[in-house]
Amino acid sequence: MTENDEKSSASLMRLAIIVCVGVVIVSVLACVVLAIVRSDGLTQVKVTALDEKAEPRDHNLPLIKRNEALPDYKLTVLKSGGRSVDLGAKINKSAIDGLIWQLPSAIAVSDISSIRLDDQDKLVSDAIVEVQMTSDEVVSGNYRFEFSTERSFAAGLQSFFKTPLGIAITTAFTIAVVFIILSVFFGVISF
Repeated sequence: MTENDEKSSASLMRLAIIVCVGVVIVSVLACVVLAIVRSDGLTQVKVTALDEKAEPRDHNLPLIKRNEALPDYKLTVLKSGGRSVDLGAKINKSAIDGLIWQLPSAIAVSDISSIRLDDQDKLVSDAIVEVQMTSDEVVSGNYRFEFSTERSFAAGLQSFFKTPLGIAITTAFTIAVVFIILSVFFGVISF
């Protein structure tokens, strides 16, 4: 190989390294910006029954206490992609004054397909109502759902990396970093 060929090869490698560093920088910036865009996260859901008489009852036996006959409300957040987050049940409680479920960590609103309220039973839970988060407050059937959200960079980041663009950026970032490391490790480039 001639000296000209070696210089040309080194110049191409430097150019490739510069392109890879550019890809890494653009990837990081894109991740941060798009995570901020998707950072609106659900933190709390309040469910209020509009009519106490329309609430489901566990049983209507004469000798059973009235409080034990109250419904066992269970709330589930259904995420796009088929996954769900069970927020637990409120046993023997009426929702007339409102029941509040706190999420353990914020879930990006863009990842939520719907929220389902069930009457939990020992064998099979009965679905009462399922709603989409179209606004801060949704009324469906006998229930009003109030949603509390806040900005959560972590929720936005997790949500972003599940999108096709997030996967593509992750792949490009990984390839660029591996190329840079291999180039420096094998001494192909001298700075």
